[in-house]
Amino acid sequence: MVSDRVESERTRSDLIGCIASIFAALAFLTLLLLPTVPGTEGRIYIILFVDPIARMIGYWAIYQRLADARPRWAELGFYPLILGTVLLIGRDALKESARINLLTPSDSPINSLDVLLELLVILILPFGLAIYAWLIATTRPLRRWLSFVIVPQVIIVFITLGPFAVPSLGGFRFSRLLVFYAMILSFAKAIWLYSPVAHPKVR
Repeated sequence: MVSDRVESERTRSDLIGCIASIFAALAFLTLLLLPTVPGTEGRIYIILFVDPIARMIGYWAIYQRLADARPRWAELGFYPLILGTVLLIGRDALKESARINLLTPSDSPINSLDVLLELLVILILPFGLAIYAWLIATTRPLRRWLSFVIVPQVIIVFITLGPFAVPSLGGFRFSRLLVFYAMILSFAKAIWLYSPVAHPKVR
């Protein structure tokens, strides 16, 4: 019999995702303090390793919560997010390589691959983010506020990548404003994952 009382659950995946999100937030804070000189060791390490790995762990932890209620929709959002993040790693690696070698997009031999990766990212990553935001906003008993924090991330992908990129932002994807937002988003995910999910208590 299901009573009106609720019991709170915080799983191991929630804690793993929370810790990963905190690490990501601290990494972004470090990125704000680092010089913007291309090729800086700390900058490359954060952009190509710490940020994407922590992000994928966070996506996985959120998926664990969503899968309990809507497993098929959760998978439909999870796999594009992982694939989009991997493609974004490749795109960022190409960008950093071009900057280190003082190449411009017009004369870089990797320009075609860079354009292809950007197009794939803006087609795949926002799709997964939108599904996650929708599922979080419409799935009980999840706390819905995180969906409103994720929605701007969809917009940021479009204004910093591909043919929809705003020139003043697209050339500086890790500008201070965007890094600050990424830090806030990571802290928001950590709080959301640490907050236990309330379920009806069976007696």
